Amino acid sequence: MSNNCLLSAKEWKEKLSLNKNLFPIDPAIKEIFNNDSQSLDNFVQWIKENNEIQPTVSSDSLPIFISLKRKRRKITDQNQQKQISKVDNERNLDADVVSTDISSNEVIESTEDRVKWSLNLELLQNLKILFEQITRFGKESDIKELLSKFNNLIRLPHLHESFEKLEISQIDDKILEILCNDIVQHEDIMYQNYVVFFKFTFLEKVRLITSKPSRDLLSTLSKIAKSKGKSIVYGLLLPLIKESREIARPQLEVITRIINGGMSEESIVSLIIELFSDFRIFNESVGETLPNHLENWDDSMIEILFSIFNQKFQFENSNIFKKFLYHLNLNLESQPNNQKLGQILLLLVTRHSESIMDHLEEIKVAAEKSTTFMKKSILGKINSLTKKRISHK
Repeated sequence: MSNNCLLSAKEWKEKLSLNKNLFPIDPAIKEIFNNDSQSLDNFVQWIKENNEIQPTVSSDSLPIFISLKRKRRKITDQNQQKQISKVDNERNLDADVVSTDISSNEVIESTEDRVKWSLNLELLQNLKILFEQITRFGKESDIKELLSKFNNLIRLPHLHESFEKLEISQIDDKILEILCNDIVQHEDIMYQNYVVFFKFTFLEKVRLITSKPSRDLLSTLSKIAKSKGKSIVYGLLLPLIKESREIARPQLEVITRIINGGMSEESIVSLIIELFSDFRIFNESVGETLPNHLENWDDSMIEILFSIFNQKFQFENSNIFKKFLYHLNLNLESQPNNQKLGQILLLLVTRHSESIMDHLEEIKVAAEKSTTFMKKSILGKINSLTKKRISHK
């Protein structure tokens, strides 16, 4: 307890008088000090003599103004607590509103997804029915409806799941040709969707071929390659070349027919870059790493490379071209008398002379290893190009 409570009545009056401007003094307190000073002095004296001041004193035994001050503090604390509670309630309300908004959005999105998936299922079921009807009857009205519905499907995302449910790899070759002839005319279909389409249709069909490919299939693929060459590269050619333990004769014929069928320069360059950007690939379907035929070239790989370099294109990627020359050099060491490898060398110094001017020395080193009858012609052309390069410096 403060020593102030042990002051005499006179001293209390003086302190109250000095502090009356700081806080209001209750009239009852003034009355005590004015009329009953002796009683208050006696009470204070009695407290001193009996020394009964306790560390903790109830509010009832405190002087009146102290009790009033404690009461004001209690009221203030209560008001602050109410204010804090109000803020907390507002925060909780805001949190509830946000939570409600999130839950509402989740419900809306979930509902939209279910509606979309329901519509997709209905679309797939209709397409399956049309596939069967066209295969059996070939009505023109069914074909028009098929093209309309399939154009809606191929513009959707996540085509893998849709094509799996549709079992599109099993459709008749005639229907596949009808679909291809239509979709290649459009420019508003995503490139990735073309790639997925070719993987689920032609790739599966070509892999299963065990004899000579049909003329209709080769003709269809050649037409597609002219307009959607890059999609064919990633959806068909690269998987056939890089994801096979060996390239059988039927698959080789399909690959070379597409390459020789008039692919764009951009498509040919993309094919070369992807073939020589890495040299091994992990095949998830069999769970192991398979050779991609670019380290030790077999007859099929050499045939493919010959078809590639038999096309006209400008090649400016020096790093990729150096990788190609490195492996060409290695394979000439092991197969110096291979006529196709000699022909590839001849194509480099004739058809692609402008692209190889910075690599004449490397090509000359490779050509020296060849034992074919073309070696002399190749070296003569290299010497001529070297003189031409020096004269233009």
